[in-house]
Amino acid sequence: MTIFKHEDLVLDLTNAHKGKLYKNGYLMFMGDGYRAITMMMRNCKDYKPVQEKFKAQLNQREKCKFSKPAKDNQ
Repeated sequence: MTIFKHEDLVLDLTNAHKGKLYKNGYLMFMGDGYRAITMMMRNCKDYKPVQEKFKAQLNQREKCKFSKPAKDNQ
């Protein structure tokens, strides 16, 4: 997928199953790609470029997060 560099952070999303976030060359997080993106946003001074780059992924996750469960017709 992607390697995205911003400030002193590097987000590696080349593996479909795990995102990796590095700060100053040190591994800071390895796991879910969405969590890696949000962690990157929390750990930089200007999060807007990160938000813009990953807008599609962030919007998709938010849709799932806030969707109402289907009602059972019993």
